[in-house]
Amino acid sequence: MDYIPPITLPYGKEYHLFLSFCNEDEEIAFPLLMELEEKYRLKCLYHIRDFIPGVSVTENILNGIEKSMKIVYLISQKFKENFMCKEEILYGITASHKQCENSMIPFLLEKIDMPRELQSINYVDATLEGIDVTKKIYEVCVFGATSNCILPNVIPFQELCNGTILRVFKRSQTWKWGIPVIRFSEDKEMRKNISDEDRSRKIDQLCRLLLEDLNSSIFTTRYFMHSSEFSYRAAGLFLLGLPSFAVLPLLLYLIIVRTITEETLIGLCCTLVGVPVIAVCIAYGVAWYRNLNQDGGDLETITWKYLTDNYQTLKILLLLRSTKEVVVLNYDTEECKKFCIFALKRKMIDEDEIEREAEKMVLDFIDGNRRALADWSGLPEFKYNRHNTYAQKKCICQCLESKLF
Repeated sequence: MDYIPPITLPYGKEYHLFLSFCNEDEEIAFPLLMELEEKYRLKCLYHIRDFIPGVSVTENILNGIEKSMKIVYLISQKFKENFMCKEEILYGITASHKQCENSMIPFLLEKIDMPRELQSINYVDATLEGIDVTKKIYEVCVFGATSNCILPNVIPFQELCNGTILRVFKRSQTWKWGIPVIRFSEDKEMRKNISDEDRSRKIDQLCRLLLEDLNSSIFTTRYFMHSSEFSYRAAGLFLLGLPSFAVLPLLLYLIIVRTITEETLIGLCCTLVGVPVIAVCIAYGVAWYRNLNQDGGDLETITWKYLTDNYQTLKILLLLRSTKEVVVLNYDTEECKKFCIFALKRKMIDEDEIEREAEKMVLDFIDGNRRALADWSGLPEFKYNRHNTYAQKKCICQCLESKLF
């Protein structure tokens, strides 16, 4: 037999491989283990032998994956049905994204579909004749994973990317009696068809209610207070119109007194200049104050209420852009929430508390980044598309990694 050089373990790693398999496939896994350790001198973490007694299964899995270079998944139908095997896949995804390189090596033992979380990763079909499984595993440890199987994607939700624009509500302005009036309406050209008819119908019903609330909001009904064009027109009216009204009492006074003195002329000039200036300053001050306190604030409140009520059930985000347009984005936050849950299990124990904290983290991120999500182009990019986000942007859980780890 040719000499096979041992593979040096990287810093912080204690095992070359973490073997993930179900108990029903132990007869297949054990011979692979023996060959990998004896022939290729790979140190394997074999849970039946190496898990620490007295430590929870979850903690053993997390510690084992973290201390291993690669995770080998022996995929069978029983594996797909096993709860702990599903968890080991999710923990492997967490580890891969944390170290920004693939550590997952799937091996298909039966002619079945791959688990959905692994469907975007190249795998070894061990059902084919002539496949040397242990040699393949050794080669992956030596040469690494190819760039086209670096990290897993989640299957797109109803063939739509997270971040895809489903609906857009734009505002249009008209003038009535010299006062600006706006109305929100849907931009039909931006409308995206949804294959799920029931979901599409519910979103349309929601959008009709949203449109009614937008058009009855304080921002819409009092838009003239926020319109710069109307402010300029009002200022012009004050500057040109008020002096004439200010002069009338002076003219009456002059008519009664029947004399014009120097002091009278000075008072007349001060009135012609001072009254319009003071009036314009007061008008601008009031308009600025009202604009500061009410400039779209109720639009934010309306869209946030609709978002929090429907983002989990309809898989959408309703957001207000800086241009005061409202967009409805396709976004399934469930996968990001699951990622957060599995990451939080390293720090927390109570399952209910973990789920609440994961949900809070996702919602807090949305709340703090409403404008960035609405405009989308401002989100950070990432070379690995974890949860099928539009334009290769980071998904929510990727942005939360600094808090999770």
